[in-house]
Amino acid sequence: MAESEGTQTTLGRAPCPNCGEPWLRPTQLPGRLRCVNCLSRFELVSQCPNCGAHQTIARMTNTADMECQECGASMLRAA
Repeated sequence: MAESEGTQTTLGRAPCPNCGEPWLRPTQLPGRLRCVNCLSRFELVSQCPNCGAHQTIARMTNTADMECQECGASMLRAA
């Protein structure tokens, strides 16, 4: 059971923006994530695709930091 983007699920993992399941995992490349369920790949971006606000990727270490601090949109982009 997944919640909206950028929030923690009941398993405490980030939900996939594509399928909503809590199986988002980091890859070997920094700032890249892959969903183990649907195999979609995502890239953590420093500029919000919704409002254009900039965040420092080095500080994006947990799922709360995967959403924009200004508008709350997801900072993940399909790779």
